[in-house]
Amino acid sequence: MNNLMKRSFALLLVLVLCISMLPALSFSASAAESYVYNWGTRGEVATSLSQNAESFYEENDATYDVLSSYSGGTGKSDAPKSALYYALQDLMEGAHSYKTSYDATKSLYQYTDCQEGGGKISSFYSGTSIGPGWGEGGSWNREHTWPDSKGLGGQDENDIMMLRPTATSENSSRGNTAYGKSSGYYNPNSESGGKYDLRGDVARIFLYVYVRWGNTSYAWGTGGVMESVEVLLEWMEADPVDTWELGRNDAVESITGTRNVFVDYPQLAFTLFGEEIPDDFITPSGDSETKCEHNNYNSGVVVIATCTAKGYTVYTCQTSGCGSTYRANFTDATGHNFVSGTCTKCGEAKLLEPVYVTEFTTGVPYKLGFYSTSRSATYYFTGTMSTSNSWYGASDAAYENGVDVYVEAATGGYRLYFNNSNGQKQYINLLQNDTHYNFTYDSTAKSVFTWDSSKYSFKTTVGSEVCYIGNYGDYVNYGTLLESKSKDTDYYARLYTYGVQSDIPGGTTPAPCTHSYYTVVTLPTCIAAGFTTYTCSLCNDTYTDDNVAARGHRYQDGTCIACGATQSTGVVGTGNTTISFADTSSRTSWDANQQTWEQGGVKLVNNKASSASNVADYSNPARFYAASAITITAPGNITKIEFECSSAEYATNLKASIGNAATASSTKVTVTLDGTSKTFTIAKLTKQVRANSVTVTYAGEGGGSVECQHTIVVDKAVAPTCTSTGLTEGKYCSTCNEVIEAQEEIPMLEHHWIDAYCTTPKTCGECGLTDGVALGHDWIEATGDAPKTCDRCGLTEDEDIPGNNPGGETPDDNDPDNNETPDDNEPDNEEPDDDLAPVKDHSKCKTGFFRKIWNAFCNFFRRIFTGKRKCPCGEFY
Repeated sequence: MNNLMKRSFALLLVLVLCISMLPALSFSASAAESYVYNWGTRGEVATSLSQNAESFYEENDATYDVLSSYSGGTGKSDAPKSALYYALQDLMEGAHSYKTSYDATKSLYQYTDCQEGGGKISSFYSGTSIGPGWGEGGSWNREHTWPDSKGLGGQDENDIMMLRPTATSENSSRGNTAYGKSSGYYNPNSESGGKYDLRGDVARIFLYVYVRWGNTSYAWGTGGVMESVEVLLEWMEADPVDTWELGRNDAVESITGTRNVFVDYPQLAFTLFGEEIPDDFITPSGDSETKCEHNNYNSGVVVIATCTAKGYTVYTCQTSGCGSTYRANFTDATGHNFVSGTCTKCGEAKLLEPVYVTEFTTGVPYKLGFYSTSRSATYYFTGTMSTSNSWYGASDAAYENGVDVYVEAATGGYRLYFNNSNGQKQYINLLQNDTHYNFTYDSTAKSVFTWDSSKYSFKTTVGSEVCYIGNYGDYVNYGTLLESKSKDTDYYARLYTYGVQSDIPGGTTPAPCTHSYYTVVTLPTCIAAGFTTYTCSLCNDTYTDDNVAARGHRYQDGTCIACGATQSTGVVGTGNTTISFADTSSRTSWDANQQTWEQGGVKLVNNKASSASNVADYSNPARFYAASAITITAPGNITKIEFECSSAEYATNLKASIGNAATASSTKVTVTLDGTSKTFTIAKLTKQVRANSVTVTYAGEGGGSVECQHTIVVDKAVAPTCTSTGLTEGKYCSTCNEVIEAQEEIPMLEHHWIDAYCTTPKTCGECGLTDGVALGHDWIEATGDAPKTCDRCGLTEDEDIPGNNPGGETPDDNDPDNNETPDDNEPDNEEPDDDLAPVKDHSKCKTGFFRKIWNAFCNFFRRIFTGKRKCPCGEFY
């Protein structure tokens, strides 16, 4: 009976192991899927979350119950300081594993914004069919639903969650006007003539940028993006989430890794601003008591991949009244097989694309364009000057919006020209005006260009400088590049035309590097900003982005718990603070007259000082125009200020503006003060200055103290495991860095040991750690017809198979039983001598896990019918 119970237990253990493997196998299959297509329908209200959404929140430990436990603000002023704001920001930022480039979105809209069933793309505001290829289905472009000019300045302006495809006319109609219902605001329903209600859509996109990217300075009013909190929440309720929004959230997550939480849980918008969630508010998360569990999906409808579209399986929930669907089991598009310009599989003709030429022909129309490495897109000269600066030529990312440019032979080289709307020739010229080198055009030819075959670009001499048409950094307009100051990151204007390889004059055109960046993350410290360095493994192009402000010291009992720095006595916050201009995270306000930067209690204000001056909406570095004023204030009396300028020239300009109190060394300007004032002012900059950072050192005033109105930041708790310690939740003030509630270490958990068995060592059921070795079988010697049996697990050993010698003894060939001849005087049931008959430990046999499971099944039936067992290594016992 004892052996039978053990054998039954062994079989049950095998079955449990087999069943436990099924979810893991299913997960591996889903992890191999590629991008998800938008599966939803515009206007169809979403009343249940998709399977992808539920998995996202469960895997990130951020279900609605968890997120709704955080407190929001009491209005727009303190919502960005609330625990809920930080929790949502951490979730969306932490899951954001891939950040889209501006150029990449063109080919990704076929997934995120496709119409029902795929194929065409749905223009955001009107639903007009466009695409799916760039330039197909009419003129269309990319709409910054959060306008580029209102605080965007990095990866945020290329985020496909916010960047939506629209017909060109719709993009122009909206411009950068704030959304709202009052006069002077833009109602998103206008373009569709009431066919689609997009008020909730734009409200939820607004909230995503507002929280994910922390863009709070340009949020409200006519100068911002949304009329008011009241209008935002009104639109959230009036236009509930539809399945098209939910399907797009799935598609974006499959590309970037993150989701817009306000699409899945729109009720959190009300909590964030301290408002009650309306009764009967319709949300995709639904009512927890009535929402479908989606455990009744059918076997799926298979859609076969084509040359350009992925294949997939559509699964539909069969529960009555549900009908929720999702797509899975994606297969890659097969790709075209072009022969003589035509695909042999689908008959499609090979599309031409804009490429720059390596040789040119006079009198042939080209487009003048350049590829911006910082924006990963090509920009074409439009035949107009920039509206913001008359020294630069305007550009457009759409090839068809570029003006036709011609090359004309001239003495000593060539001239470049285009025809204006009146058919008059306009010659492109590079001219010098005082210290500026300007790009312009005129009816008179003033520049003669020569062809630089090493750069596939034109150059000319202006004064003593060799100049090219082009630009650098993040600029996309047409200017003048000086060869003497050129850098590897500059980009040169070239002649573009439509073609493929040999169709292009001069043969195959070298394409711009497609860039495959790897990243190195530099974490922020108490006093230094963090950032990510991106380096292309193909061409070594490098840049930094994803800047994170310095965290500041966190003092407890006079010592920083992060770096060990000692807090100075006197005023709260005494010490030094660095304001980094690497990004706009420390810029708290900006308009045409003033920009303000704040960090750790230090404030820098740059004011317009005359009618001829201005302030600049720039960072990395920050720009302070000539004639403007700079005022710096600190919590204590200032003793030293250090400016880190972007060049030695700007450092010289700054020192001249400050006077004898300043010294300059290379790019650094140091101002030494007597520590009698909390304010330092530069009344007027004599010349323009660009700076990367400013560090202010200050001391206490008479040993007094200043009471801080704490701004609480929460350090999340970390759960302990049986291999690592955890941390309790902590709180500190982001203004004075005082620790409100220190994080305490939580000891590691104890291992949940499962005792060793015949073939398994002592093992922790939580982390899989093993301790010691397997016990090995406790064999009972064979008696009569009964085989040798393990008293612990019930396994038996067949003694009739030649070569199977679990005891390890050399068998006697004269002994037909392949065993030692027993002593007739020794009782059959006496314990064998271990020295004469050692037992082979089959637990050490090197075999696969699945083979062991299969043999366990077989042995169960083999034991019943034959009395034999077989080890996965092949031996019977």
